[in-house]
Amino acid sequence: MNTNSKIALLFTTRNCYQLFDGIFFEYTKQDFSNYYIFNVDMNSTDEQKELAEEVFSKHDIIDLPIDLDDENIYSVNRDIEICSKYIEENDLDIDWIIWCSHDGYLVGDDFLERLESKIRENPEFNTEVGVIGFRDEGTIEVGKPCYGRGNLLQGLNGWYQNLPDEYEESEYFIVEAVHDNIVAVNIHLYKKHITPDYNFVLFFVWDEISAQFGLKNIASITIPSLTVMDMYREKPKFGLKRSLDADTTTHMDIYCENPSWHTHWLNKYKWKRGAVPPTKEQFYSANDIYSDSIQEKIFNCSVDDGPKTLEDLREH
Repeated sequence: MNTNSKIALLFTTRNCYQLFDGIFFEYTKQDFSNYYIFNVDMNSTDEQKELAEEVFSKHDIIDLPIDLDDENIYSVNRDIEICSKYIEENDLDIDWIIWCSHDGYLVGDDFLERLESKIRENPEFNTEVGVIGFRDEGTIEVGKPCYGRGNLLQGLNGWYQNLPDEYEESEYFIVEAVHDNIVAVNIHLYKKHITPDYNFVLFFVWDEISAQFGLKNIASITIPSLTVMDMYREKPKFGLKRSLDADTTTHMDIYCENPSWHTHWLNKYKWKRGAVPPTKEQFYSANDIYSDSIQEKIFNCSVDDGPKTLEDLREH
């Protein structure tokens, strides 16, 4: 395959290949002929692997070789590493990997071209932005888009939602963490600055990656003019549960009452992830890890201060 795009797609798949044609490619109208699409299979059943071969052939997907004895293979962090390694070893000119959920889709027939245009118009994205998120429709409540995740910014309730109009009208804005359904990651900055934490398997992965970038003063942003649609409500039609309700059939991370990744986050970052923001005592008691970080800048701002850009971070 010969492409001139610096963007590629990555799926990490365990026993849900029916969703490729059932949801993602059914609703996404994008022409993918100019884009690499990669997949990491996380030990699916033989029956699913037969279905996978049909999907790979139909959509020209490259299934990346893996080591099933790798105990970290189920972590999105490990799969990003595998994909990055393949890109490097095959001398592919790719700067950004878009990690995609199977139960959502890209809205519009030129989503990727518009994203590429945004990156060209803002070349600082390549050196100052670690991850890019999008306007997410359908996750929390139909009709109420979500633009990211966070509880450090004053006026949030765990999500960048119900924001003033100026956020929606902006070209992009800084967020504490991108929303985690479809995310673009800067693979060069990832390899340079991220220490993969395999304790985060699926849940909190992008919160964790955004947090690591933030501590290095590398931003996470959302582009509100680019929309992705969450179709998790359609999954029962294909015999699958929502991720929050699923067992290890489709991913090896269980959403339970006291999940280990909540505890791991608290031990690592010293405050609880969720709707309730940390107190100043909790935030500033974390051995000064947040001193002069993006997290500190966000913590001392309010939603009402308006959307912040990379230039605002430099001036802060």
